Amino acid sequence: MSHRTMEETEDQSAALEFLALAKNYDPPPDEEPVHIATHGSHVFLAGDRAYKMKRAVSFPYMDFGTLERRKTFTEAELTLNSRAAPDLYLGIRRLTREKDGAIAFDGPGETIEYVLEMRRFEQDALLDRMAEDGKLTPELIEQTADRIRAFHNAAESLPADDALGAGAEGMRWVIEENLEEFAAQPEHFHSVETAAYTAHAREALAQLTPLLDARVEAGHAKHCHGDLHLRNICLIDGEPTLFDGLEFNPRFACIDTLYDLAYFLSDLDIRGLPCLANLTFNRYFIDGGYDGLPCLPLFLSTRSAVRAKIMVSGAEAQEDPSIRKAMLEQSRVSFQAAQRQIEPATPVLIGVGGFSGSGKSTLAQALAQSLSPPPGAVHLRSDVIRKRLHGCAPTERLPAAAYSSDASAKVYSTMLSRAAEALQAGYSVIMDAVNDRPADRNAITALAQSLSVPFKGFWLDVTEEVMARRIAGRSNDASDATETVMLAQAQHGHGALGDWEKINAGGTSAATLAIVKSRLDLP
Repeated sequence: MSHRTMEETEDQSAALEFLALAKNYDPPPDEEPVHIATHGSHVFLAGDRAYKMKRAVSFPYMDFGTLERRKTFTEAELTLNSRAAPDLYLGIRRLTREKDGAIAFDGPGETIEYVLEMRRFEQDALLDRMAEDGKLTPELIEQTADRIRAFHNAAESLPADDALGAGAEGMRWVIEENLEEFAAQPEHFHSVETAAYTAHAREALAQLTPLLDARVEAGHAKHCHGDLHLRNICLIDGEPTLFDGLEFNPRFACIDTLYDLAYFLSDLDIRGLPCLANLTFNRYFIDGGYDGLPCLPLFLSTRSAVRAKIMVSGAEAQEDPSIRKAMLEQSRVSFQAAQRQIEPATPVLIGVGGFSGSGKSTLAQALAQSLSPPPGAVHLRSDVIRKRLHGCAPTERLPAAAYSSDASAKVYSTMLSRAAEALQAGYSVIMDAVNDRPADRNAITALAQSLSVPFKGFWLDVTEEVMARRIAGRSNDASDATETVMLAQAQHGHGALGDWEKINAGGTSAATLAIVKSRLDLP
């Protein structure tokens, strides 16, 4: 997957000159088109459209060296990206040379290039720009996680012979290619560090080989996006839209769905947004299904390592010293993340209980990002599980029948089974529920004992007045609890807390988090 060797194969100057002039478009834009060149394409922004032409380049991993290959991959790009962004990808235009030698769109003459026509959007609509501007909200992240999950669920599973980037062999190829690239960039990657990192990655691969291959057999290898970082997701009509997926090499896109997700999680982590990475993680797994989680640390780490080497290659091509310096810093941070993400971790089970309005979910969500391995703990919230068991969205209100004793027993049973699966997969778990019955608390403690994992239970102690005020201030929340429900809970009480520690949670959420983190010896 070398990013160091490029060969220009054909002269595209006539096509570039044509696309650079506003008068050649119908209707002509008010201003001359903006030209954006990347290592693999030329993009011209003209009016409300964007026109993308593949560069006549030949890399070891991406070959657009002939017109026929550019045609094939332009058609593939349209087909594959239309799955997630049908309103963004509009069609293919031909650039033709007419009898008088002039270039035209879709004329009767000889085709000299193929151009992908797309709907133009503002750069501020890109998620990476929104992250830089501090506008990437939890609500938007949850929408994006839903969109990624839906995209993966809708994609067709691949037979093993076509899943070139999946399974143990697919990951082995990436790990070894990374090492080769690190060795080719000794001024940026220290050989001792890269050797140690690669040894850890190989060890993880050896342990995961049966599971990686089993996931291919189980249908989790699909033609995914392949390049799912924040810059390749934008808002179109207010909806997160995945675009610019990889079409040119099946090793990069015919992969495990969790390896696809891992790039997005890695990007958030590297950008210093662990809370949003954890929120994405938990939203993606909103209905459970944690059997693939043992693979995620290797997937995350490998994605970060790939990013580290790409940033170096990109920096080498920059003439602006400030941009070059920034990209090299991104490379350094990315490689540090790769090392951290693959470190062994001991899972822990944490129980959080309290009456409605005590701040359980606020605490659990804030705490989850701090637990290992990245992107943090599995947050099991009873309110969300109850909604999903009834086929509802998290913020959709349920009828009273959904809170019967039998329904609640099903919720707690589901939480316990999911917690066991996640813990056995090596991930920490936070169980967030009222947990006012000693039997429920004891069941959580017993689960930790049966799996021999560390356990800590916290009961959030808050006055009725404060809980009532918090309930009144809720909006767009998964909890259906009212002040009346909370008062009934408080009247019933919580019984003997046993090994659960009572925490004064009546102050700010930051203060409560600080108390709990101190009890867990977390920084």
